[in-house]
Amino acid sequence: MTTNKPTITESKLTATALYVSATCGKHSATISITDWEFRVIVHNASARRNRFSIGKGFRTASDALTHYKTAEIAEIIKAADALNR
Repeated sequence: MTTNKPTITESKLTATALYVSATCGKHSATISITDWEFRVIVHNASARRNRFSIGKGFRTASDALTHYKTAEIAEIIKAADALNR
């Protein structure tokens, strides 16, 4: 299966976190990376219905990768993690 490369639509570095918004194929997500958490907010139908989503928090990017099975979301996570290096 071939996946699209993620497109970083926005990236912002603050004193406490790195925020990355990206799309890959038909999927989009926002990721925040701090010293204590790697948070993934997938922009899907559930988030749009509730008009708010805090996403899921993980200790590391690899923890997030094991949780998400969609190849496009995994590519977004990898791209965000690469910006954090």
